[in-house]
Amino acid sequence: MYSDFGYNANPFSLQGNFNHQLTELSYKNNFSPFLGLGFAYKWFHLRVGFPIIGNIRPTSNFGQTTQYNFAYDLTHKKVWYDFEFKSTFGYALKNAGQFDTTTSTPKPHIILPKVRSFNVMMNGWYFHNPEFQMNGLLGKRAHYTKEILTWYLKGTINYFGSANKNGSLIPAQLQNQQVPMQNLQQLQAFDFGAIPGVAYVNRKNNWQLGGWLGLGPVVQIKGYETPTNSKLLLGIAPRFDMRLMGGYSSNERFFFLVTDFDNKSIRYNELNYRQLYYAIKFVAGFRFGVSKK
Repeated sequence: MYSDFGYNANPFSLQGNFNHQLTELSYKNNFSPFLGLGFAYKWFHLRVGFPIIGNIRPTSNFGQTTQYNFAYDLTHKKVWYDFEFKSTFGYALKNAGQFDTTTSTPKPHIILPKVRSFNVMMNGWYFHNPEFQMNGLLGKRAHYTKEILTWYLKGTINYFGSANKNGSLIPAQLQNQQVPMQNLQQLQAFDFGAIPGVAYVNRKNNWQLGGWLGLGPVVQIKGYETPTNSKLLLGIAPRFDMRLMGGYSSNERFFFLVTDFDNKSIRYNELNYRQLYYAIKFVAGFRFGVSKK
């Protein structure tokens, strides 16, 4: 049984030829500290996370953000499977307030309370070295006693994107009228593929350090919607995965500092979308009845 404390930041950006000679729009969420509660036993693991206090950033500049997060994982026949759902409601368009002509006292950012992003992913990890087990790397149910370096193959399925329930993702004063796609209300993608990478773990004197790094292509079905048009396209997209974690682990208790990065993108001729999900959290827990193996 364990608990974790940290925060999730889910910014995204749009690159293109916008009005006022802008080439990139950066959307930032106002994040809250998250408390996670989890239970892990043998092949079963369940974690639920929820915000515990209000938003950290000033609401006058970033508005209010609501986040939801659900995760589940299990190990079956040498493959580790994980499922995660993330949803974020409420964003601010950074450093774009100077172009807002609707108010006499513009703010640094344009607040977009109806803009949301979503991410659903399912992964299956196969590690070449049978001694490398995700249970030991994550440190919740076990830990390592030696150094291990191995390659892995990750099968992944993802559905992600962003939308605005109250109009366009890009405010009208920032749109290039010669690019009709900039009036989009939603864009999303479904992709799948197999990503290779390397994983490493080492533990000395009860201190453990580990993580993984992977890079590869995925097949992507992408689409967008405007008030007058919608379009679906098929293509290839890059996928980058990284996680680093380190901390203390004994037979009875453990605590780790964990960083997690999930980078996704959608490319069109007129517009590029990039979504970055990253988290930093402190994990601590207690093991019941650990047997030596």
